[in-house]
Amino acid sequence: MNRRNGSIRCREHKPTLLLVIGLIFAGLSNAQSRLSLEDAIKQAIESRASLKAENERIAAARGLEKQASLRQNPEFLFQNENLRPGQTYTRDVDTVAYVIQPLDVMGKRSHRMEASREGVVRTQAEYDLARIQLIDAVKLAYWTARGAQEVREVLRASVANFQKTVDYHAARFSVGAIAEQDLLRVRLESERLKISANLAVVEADRGTMALFKEMGRPAVRDVVLTEPLELANSFHETTLDQVLAQRNEVRLARASVAESTAKESLEAVLARPDLSVFAGYKRTELPDTTYGVNTIIAGFQISLPVINKNQGNREAAGAEVRRRQQLLVAAEGDVRAEYESALQEYRTRRDEAAGTLQLLREEANNVAQIASNAYVEGGTDLLRLLDAERARIDADLAWARGMSDYHQSIVRLEAAEGVSQ
Repeated sequence: MNRRNGSIRCREHKPTLLLVIGLIFAGLSNAQSRLSLEDAIKQAIESRASLKAENERIAAARGLEKQASLRQNPEFLFQNENLRPGQTYTRDVDTVAYVIQPLDVMGKRSHRMEASREGVVRTQAEYDLARIQLIDAVKLAYWTARGAQEVREVLRASVANFQKTVDYHAARFSVGAIAEQDLLRVRLESERLKISANLAVVEADRGTMALFKEMGRPAVRDVVLTEPLELANSFHETTLDQVLAQRNEVRLARASVAESTAKESLEAVLARPDLSVFAGYKRTELPDTTYGVNTIIAGFQISLPVINKNQGNREAAGAEVRRRQQLLVAAEGDVRAEYESALQEYRTRRDEAAGTLQLLREEANNVAQIASNAYVEGGTDLLRLLDAERARIDADLAWARGMSDYHQSIVRLEAAEGVSQ
């Protein structure tokens, strides 16, 4: 009876147990979030406050452009004449009222609009440059963190695999097949690997935090970077002229030259006279009468730029144009040097990744396997086994770090060519 009741209770609680087990496994599977390079870039663009601030500068520049296109407001003037003590205001005082409208007949408004338009172009170029620099920084941080994670996993696997060697020697020592010195040497090597693995965990966490800092988001420790470290598809190299046309630094420098040139033209136009017309009404009380006459006032006024011809502002604007032109030359020179350096680094890293690193890794694994088999058969000593195992681990670490450097060189070359997306 008890066994029957127990089986009934088990059947009753079976769905609940299955649900609990499913929730546990679901929680374990969700404990580590996965992050691709594309997602990292997308989150950085959406979250980085400094990039949002740069975007607001575009709105500010467009507001200035709108303001520059507006015409000047008219002015209203009202005045009284012949005010003296003892007078009756409605009978003895003359009244004048008229409207003044400034006119833009010297091209100042069109030059203001042109300068403001160039300001919008320059601000947009600054935003584009900030966006590309953010993307490049996220890419570099991503591949640095990805390489650190690969190093961490290599050392973790090495520690786990080497533990089998420790257990094997401990079993042989327990039966008196090896000396205690050999067991201690194996355990010392195991502890050295564990220390390296712990340091790799610290470096991987540091790389992950640096990545999330570039993304402008709170750091997540248990995140898995999913991009593979294998060789990428062949990278298309471009010409130097295309590089100069694509680089945002050069675009920004050229936009700055165009804006300063437009401002120089504006300062020259501002030296021209200002013209205003006015029209209005005047009521004059006639002497010794109780009534007055109404008249119309009309005329114009023009400024006379005799002393102030805007000389200082024109000189400053001309100097600014020359300065921007020199900065353009400097930017083009920096781009050429950066591109040549990035291209050379990429070619070196590509050849190293495609040839040396992979071959070194395969040969080190073969040597380690041969040494392990020979040691089991008694054909070699412990020191050779440990040396072969160190060489295998060093080759795996060199591959992980080299592939990380290879992908970073691609990021630098893309940035140098101005093709970062």
